[in-house]
Amino acid sequence: MIVASNINKSFGEHRVLEDISLVFERGKTNLIIGASGSGKTVLMKCLVRLVKPDSGTVEYDGRPFSEMSREEVKEIRREIGMLFQGSALFDSM
Repeated sequence: MIVASNINKSFGEHRVLEDISLVFERGKTNLIIGASGSGKTVLMKCLVRLVKPDSGTVEYDGRPFSEMSREEVKEIRREIGMLFQGSALFDSM
């Protein structure tokens, strides 16, 4: 289970995510849908720690994902599947 609580993320003056909370339950298919520019990709990147949220927490199976070491994060990422539209992932590289 992935639990995100009160996630906030801004880039300069542009607030992308404001107080987002959600629960993804194990064994269920979860979708994030919305208009272009609404923050879907930024939210996904915060959930897998490709981007660090300005505030809020992410837990993976009750463990504080946002506080894990780089090696622990790599292990968790092996258990997570996600699909980005087109090449949206590559702006993080």
